[in-house]
Amino acid sequence: MKFIALILTFVLAFSFVACNESGEQSLDDSSVTASTPAEQSNGKESEVVSEDASEAVSETVSEEASEEVSETVSDDPSEEVSEESGEPEEPTEIVYDDLSIGKASTAPVVDGEVGKDEYTTEIKFDIDSSFWSSGSTEGAENYDVILYLSWDENYLYSAVSVKVGMPRTYNNTNFTQERPYIFDRRHVMTALVLGDPDDPKYMAPDGKEWDWGAAYNSGLANEWTVTAQPDGSNICTDHFGNLTTNYDFEYVVGVSKHDDEIYEQAIPWKALAHGAEFKAEAGSILGYAFTCCCEEVDISVDIDPDAIYACFGNGITSYKNFADYVAITLAE
Repeated sequence: MKFIALILTFVLAFSFVACNESGEQSLDDSSVTASTPAEQSNGKESEVVSEDASEAVSETVSEEASEEVSETVSDDPSEEVSEESGEPEEPTEIVYDDLSIGKASTAPVVDGEVGKDEYTTEIKFDIDSSFWSSGSTEGAENYDVILYLSWDENYLYSAVSVKVGMPRTYNNTNFTQERPYIFDRRHVMTALVLGDPDDPKYMAPDGKEWDWGAAYNSGLANEWTVTAQPDGSNICTDHFGNLTTNYDFEYVVGVSKHDDEIYEQAIPWKALAHGAEFKAEAGSILGYAFTCCCEEVDISVDIDPDAIYACFGNGITSYKNFADYVAITLAE
């Protein structure tokens, strides 16, 4: 399937909060200043900010290019009903192939590069695979996207490799207020739940999609975006406010070799569990999804002809539904 992630109203209404602070930053608030860079393991200057759902508005984006919708998403999804039955529409079940990832014998080094045999699991982009077909757009196959995964008792390790063929041009430090925003840039948005996404608690209350505020306040999911400036300075926006620097979250976006950008992360289980205990062991299941924007785009227009996305799983970009993440089983 093909998918156009139209994030116009969604992004312009985001508010931002520093991950290690409680102050709010609104895209429409001229008093907001860029966040203070946070130190990362590679010594690059990085910015870490968080989005607040307190002023979030309904999304008016389409799920798939092949199924362009003619209606704007309601502010209250529960009000959307079938014309024939008068009842909320039944969700379309997304069925993925089984997936397990191996345990790391040696922890990957988060440096924006992927070495030989550094990760236990490698998944290459395949538009015919259930993992990728639920949202990726036409043209994504030209970017040779590869997902790498490993885990141990403390972290989930991931890296996304993308061959883009040109350097970055979008560059500003006040990206919470001024274009280009973070979603205009090439980026990777990641989402995770610690549990089987088939568990009914992850399904949206109306069966279709989570209202943004309800998703934010549910305490069930984690969602964030990483990207970089042209000079390699890294940026992370923490949408649900969980991956603070207190949890030893590491990430590096390697952009020096623009023909093979690497989004690499070490994601602490304790951050995903909101500080609670989570025992990562063989047999544990988690829900995982990500969207990779392969080129710089212009999200101020309804459909950017250059918008190319490689999507692993669904339920994070054009709508929120934790139940649509891919179920991953931890294996030895």
